[in-house]
Amino acid sequence: MLEFTGENEMEQSTDELWPYFTDTDVLAECAPGCKEMTLKSPHEIEAVLAVGVGSVKPEFDVDVVVTEADRPNSLEMKAVGHAPRNEFETTAEMELQENDDGGTTVVWSASADVSGTIASLGGRALKSVTNRLVKKFFSNMQEKAADGVDAESELEAAPTEDVTLESGD
Repeated sequence: MLEFTGENEMEQSTDELWPYFTDTDVLAECAPGCKEMTLKSPHEIEAVLAVGVGSVKPEFDVDVVVTEADRPNSLEMKAVGHAPRNEFETTAEMELQENDDGGTTVVWSASADVSGTIASLGGRALKSVTNRLVKKFFSNMQEKAADGVDAESELEAAPTEDVTLESGD
């Protein structure tokens, strides 16, 4: 199990940022390696992500379920990704904390089980790539928010019975 955590400072308030973090068009544009993202329901997303770690560059078909959406405070998602000879399962959480200056600290964490060729590269390589991708994601998101790009909140938490994602689907 790989664990990732971090914080990012953003200039906008939590209320201003929430639509950006819950608009699949904005998410697709901000996520490095995202080739496509489709909103299947307010709590289900399908995506195609191409992620390179060293010489291994799998393209994952990803199914995402929103497990928590507490506007504008927190968001949690579970995802399963499949690529030839590679697979991952992850849970990602994000908490938006309003700052005294009107900005927001985004505190995030993720845990991931990775298997296949990409896992053979080791935790250090995966963490390095993940940290670079997350930094780029937040930089892209800050740019969209600062530019005032239109964003509309589309995501909400799944009913409890819809939360299960199984690898091998």
